This record gives sequence, C-alpha cells and structure tokens, in this order.
Amino acid sequence: MKMYGRRMARAAAPVIGALALFATGAVTAPLEAQAAPVGGCACSKPLTVPTGRGMPAFAIKAPGKANHWIYGSFGSANDAPVDGWISGGTWEKALGRFASVRVKDHHKARYYTRYRCVNTRDGDVKRAQSWYTTVKNRGYNFATNNCLHMSMAVFKGYSETLRKDARLKSATRWTPNDYYEQVLPAARWETSQSL
Repeated sequence: MKMYGRRMARAAAPVIGALALFATGAVTAPLEAQAAPVGGCACSKPLTVPTGRGMPAFAIKAPGKANHWIYGSFGSANDAPVDGWISGGTWEKALGRFASVRVKDHHKARYYTRYRCVNTRDGDVKRAQSWYTTVKNRGYNFATNNCLHMSMAVFKGYSETLRKDARLKSATRWTPNDYYEQVLPAARWETSQSL
C-alpha cells in the first residue's frame, strides 16, 4: 500500500522514538532496536478468466536492507513463464512489475490490481527462496499445491511469526480471492490497496 511503501522507504533513516510494529497482534520491539522493518505483501488479481478465483503473488522485505524486496508469482502466465517467476529489487520496482503484468487473452487487462501487507518480527529471505524452489519443483496441483499454497509457503518460509500464526489457515479449500479478502484481514494484514 502507498502508506506501507512510504514507511518502508523511511526505514533506512534514523528513527527517533519508539515506533512499534504489529505482526500477530502483539507489539514487537521498538523500531530502533531492529535493523529495518520486515514483512511481506500479498498481491492479488481479483478475477481471473475463466474461473474468477483470483491469482496471488508475493513480495517479502529483505531484513537489514533499506529497500530491497524479493517478489514473484506461481503462474501469472502470458507475461511470465506459466510455472512462475521470482525477482528482486526496490519496493517501487516490485509494484511496477506487478502493475505491468497483462493478460494477453483478455483485452490486455492488468493482471494484479491490489495488495495488502503485514509487518513481522522476523524474516529470512534465503529460507523463503528455498521454499519458493521447493514448492515450485513439486509441480502444480489444483487441490494440494496450487498458486495460493505456493505463495503462502513462501510467506511462512520467510517468517516464523507467520508460520506460527494460527489465523493463517491452510490454503486448501480456499480460493485465492477468498483467502485475500477473508483470511488475511482476520490475521491482521493491512487494508487492501490498489496497485
């Protein structure tokens, strides 16, 4: 979200006072005690053709770096390989990449149109990237390893806080849209924002 992006950009500057971040409803240590805020953002395409179930994507903050993110998707076809893609760069570059993905089969409509974020107490980019590779190599399975399962595996691989958050339900039996609109807000992810 715009506010989240500005907050992340300011994280590199010295911080005065005790700004607390929220992860699972509990206040973390003051920001000055941390190298930089960590967390992630889930991007979403509300309606996909032909199913209308949605399509998730992920962005995770590299701890200790002022403005570096790892971001990607498991199946935003057409402008990327069908089996997914992963990249790294600034918050602005991540948002630009998600905003630029188009659906060639549907009047070149924007693929990702919204996102919501969460702050965490911890983050491990290498572990998240390992999970990205692991779930991608398992192959797509609609019931047990679809794009939502894979994206949530990256988030939970990235953060033990997210992995242990009981409010982040299993992706099984959820459509990406319903998970984005119901589960993430219930787990106190920030308000959805337009890309």
